[in-house]
Amino acid sequence: MTATPLVSIVVPVFNDADVIAGALDSCVRQTLAAIEIIVVDDASTDGTAAIVERYIARDPRVRLIRHEKNASAYHARRTGILAAKADHLLFLDGDDELAGTAAEAAVEKATATGADLVQFGVDVVQLDGRTGGRFESRLQPKHSSLAGSDVLRNLFPLDRPAQGQLWRYLFRTRLLVDAYALMPADLVLPRVNDLPITFLAAALATRLESIPDRLYRYHFGRGGSGQKVRDLRTASFYAGAIRSIDSIEPAVRQIASTSTDSDLVLTSYASVRRAIIGYTTRYLAEHTRSDLRSAMFADLYTRASASDIVQSTALHWPQAMDTLAAHGDAIDLAARPVRSIMLATNHLRTGGISGVVISQARVLQESGFRVTVVAREPGSDLSSLPAGVGFAEVSTDTLGGALAQWAEVCALREVDLVIDHQWQYSTSWQAFALAARAEGVATIGWSHNFAGRSLLLGLARLESAPRYFPLLSHLVVLSPLDVAFWKLRGMPRVSYLPNPPSSNLLAAGIVAAPRRAPAGRRAELVWWGRLQERTKRVSELIDMAEHLDRMGVDFRLRIIGPDWRDMTTAQLNRTAKERGLGNRVTAVGPLRGDALLAAIDSADLFVNTSIIEGYPLTIPEAQSRGLPVAMYDLPWLAVTRENGGVATTRWGDAEALARRVAEIAADPTRYARMSDASLVAAERELSHDFASWYRGLVSGTLPSELSPEPTLADVRQIVDLSIMFAEQHAATRSPSRSTNVRSGGEDSTTSSRRTLARRLSRKTIPAARAVLARAPWLRPAAERVRRAITSA
Repeated sequence: MTATPLVSIVVPVFNDADVIAGALDSCVRQTLAAIEIIVVDDASTDGTAAIVERYIARDPRVRLIRHEKNASAYHARRTGILAAKADHLLFLDGDDELAGTAAEAAVEKATATGADLVQFGVDVVQLDGRTGGRFESRLQPKHSSLAGSDVLRNLFPLDRPAQGQLWRYLFRTRLLVDAYALMPADLVLPRVNDLPITFLAAALATRLESIPDRLYRYHFGRGGSGQKVRDLRTASFYAGAIRSIDSIEPAVRQIASTSTDSDLVLTSYASVRRAIIGYTTRYLAEHTRSDLRSAMFADLYTRASASDIVQSTALHWPQAMDTLAAHGDAIDLAARPVRSIMLATNHLRTGGISGVVISQARVLQESGFRVTVVAREPGSDLSSLPAGVGFAEVSTDTLGGALAQWAEVCALREVDLVIDHQWQYSTSWQAFALAARAEGVATIGWSHNFAGRSLLLGLARLESAPRYFPLLSHLVVLSPLDVAFWKLRGMPRVSYLPNPPSSNLLAAGIVAAPRRAPAGRRAELVWWGRLQERTKRVSELIDMAEHLDRMGVDFRLRIIGPDWRDMTTAQLNRTAKERGLGNRVTAVGPLRGDALLAAIDSADLFVNTSIIEGYPLTIPEAQSRGLPVAMYDLPWLAVTRENGGVATTRWGDAEALARRVAEIAADPTRYARMSDASLVAAERELSHDFASWYRGLVSGTLPSELSPEPTLADVRQIVDLSIMFAEQHAATRSPSRSTNVRSGGEDSTTSSRRTLARRLSRKTIPAARAVLARAPWLRPAAERVRRAITSA
């Protein structure tokens, strides 16, 4: 063997008998003869050592060092480095190969340039022999030459996936010796055992050069890479990657203390740590058997803080957040005091949710809580925000960035509780709830619509929501039927509460006396809200007006509100004109404050065509001014229960609604009775003790009567409504409402209804069985419901 080899090739092995011959063949065939091949056997129990001995007998450049006990590839490499005689060193895993010119080409570049590191290209070989792909592309050199702190900055760019494979480089041996000297001599790193040393070497290096030659053949899937996680022992092995990156923190701080760019060293390390935590979480989320995931994640949370795991995963692998969120848990509201509350919404603008958020902020603040409104989209109007209520935007292009801002707001405002007003509409609410949980902040979900909204609008959220319910400390809904729905869907911590009165209602107050009927004069009708067609069906106001016109009723209808995505003032006015109602129906755009109040007070009736409202603030606003209300029947609405000021008609029947309006306007006695009942209902809405309710909510002490158990009647009503919503959705999506007769003689509506009924049956029958276990006398009614479902 050459007395002074130019390159040492260190080969750590453990039970590599099936592949070590290929690795050693690639070493002894190097075009550079002045090499040494140091095989470090990490206590193999198979025939690996015997195979290496045969190579030693044929080639004196091969050496074997044997560990008495397994100490990980990290330690085996340390042994090889300390035994190396050459000034430059290559690494080769026992299941990979070097190109024949690897040692010669790499050391030639190092010698010519004085580089501490020489990076070269890599072939990634799949199990079927194919090469190429995105992973291979990411491994290729990207910088021809780097000097000083640029070595670390570019090999480990901030907040990018960390590539720390040692076998991608030729090293100056002294660099590796210095890096290992910073670490405990007995350290064992079973998982991610190369990146820690690669990072330290990059932080110590002063120059890197690259060559494009592909000098390494990496066999993906032969060793531990890309394997399924079939038991908790394996899961724990993969989670050990976090310990590996944590192990170098003292060494990193030592390097930073003498570095000319200490901030770069520390921020680069923090970035790499996030990348490793995020990758580990993603890998375990994707590869662990579903029945092991809860235990796996419990173990993972012992390796790093919940905040680190959530933020790192969101930054690097946001697609894994859903799996992580599905295994979260809620904070018990009764276990801790709440002083600071965050109200989360998309934005503050015109609309029902914004009005509720603003009113809720006022009530909570008056109840002694510190309140911050956080918007997830830009463009909020803060003019109505109560004085003293904080505001922040969390609006970046990435989930990772948004959650980082979210956590920052939680910390700065010392938030104890989030009330999320968008959970029912957002596809990422669970990520925000998980991020809050990681900061020790509880989340309450606040609903603004009946749960069947997803069926009506064709939104795929009903099915997935229960996966993440363990994250919610409580769910607030707007009606007892909603309580039943979500309890039947698996959420036990749910109560119903009305929304607080709007600013308009509080500012205007309640009129002193009932209104007079429009006898002998034109009836003035009014509607206000967002011009949202999908749920508020504002175009059906024109349908109703057309029926009133045909009946010979003298009326005028004013439609008040801002344009929305699916309807505008101009569209409504154009439609009214086309249908000969231009002098009857006028959309006037948004009105606010005194102008809106004057428009309401000049009206005789409030007409509502909404089909999926949860708690329309406009109803108590109208009733506070003594207006009778004519509307489609929304049976889940608590505000319309025992409310004599509201007259309802069958959902979607504009002609019936017109008849109801005409009857009320033409009957002074009935009108006066309804106007008086409206004032009573408005008084009731203003008399609620919201402060007491909210204190009970945040402390987990709401009265049990606000969380009733589902009954079989609830199940039947939910099924009936769900079928109706699904049919309405199908009708709005169909290009034609005419019957489409299939070859079997069944029209598409009937078929879709039966398909839906089967799905609903699967969902509701287990719930019905639970009800019957407590109330067996309901079994005859249950059988009738079952027959109704299956024959629907």
